[in-house]
Amino acid sequence: MKFLVLILVLGLRRLDTSWPLWISNPQRHQGWLQQWSNRLGQGQRVWWLAVLLPAVLIAALTCWLDGFWGQLLVLALGIALMLWLVGGQSEFRHVDELLGRGRMNDPEGFAALATDEFDVTGTPGDPDYQSALTERILAREQGLFVAIFWLVLLGFGAAFLVVLNRAWLSRAGEEQGNSWQARLDGWACWPANRLLVLSMALAGDFTAVMEKMRGHWLRQEHSGDSLQQVVNVALETSPSGEPGSLSAALDHLESLQGLLLRCVAIWLILSALWIIVI
Repeated sequence: MKFLVLILVLGLRRLDTSWPLWISNPQRHQGWLQQWSNRLGQGQRVWWLAVLLPAVLIAALTCWLDGFWGQLLVLALGIALMLWLVGGQSEFRHVDELLGRGRMNDPEGFAALATDEFDVTGTPGDPDYQSALTERILAREQGLFVAIFWLVLLGFGAAFLVVLNRAWLSRAGEEQGNSWQARLDGWACWPANRLLVLSMALAGDFTAVMEKMRGHWLRQEHSGDSLQQVVNVALETSPSGEPGSLSAALDHLESLQGLLLRCVAIWLILSALWIIVI
């Protein structure tokens, strides 16, 4: 059932449709936490009641529901939950739109879409602009891959816990940087990020990625900058345009899109094998 939910969610996110606000709102997780904060105030109680308790209840409910109608309910609720966790808008579709505008020689439209969807400003083709756009795309895809990892491994409750724990840390700010919730986030993201790096190696330049990661596999490094460095060595194609031009930026973006799509295919194969084995 988890694999079917995953396939349907990934497919639904590629649709060009208007999702309800509770799915499309970028601040939906913060809104959930704010509702609890209004009742309980700031502090650890919000985490226990708004993050951990729902995760436990979701895990218990999915284990309790059985039979045809129970599994059908799990399918419907699972799709709704995962769309709420990862959002209804696919980053892949946004990148496709960016590539389309760029190939049509529309730098203004390219820049406007990049600002609206990825909050990146500047001049398309500028190296710093390209680096910032790549980092934002990877950050959003990284969150998607982490949610997929824990959904397949431990189920809907684990995916909820990991996603909402990260949202809580973002809301709590720097004072929670050394808390055990921050350490939980680090340990939860570490295996998913390492599997993502391995899939990038399989989908790209395996030798170059292995050499880049030598001595780094066991370190908790899951920042966008370190992942971007892995992407740079994993990409096998070199830009055909002049460095710093829009054409070169589009070549890099297209290569990045292809690499991430191949990673998704690898993850789907691994997810199917994992579910069959267990």
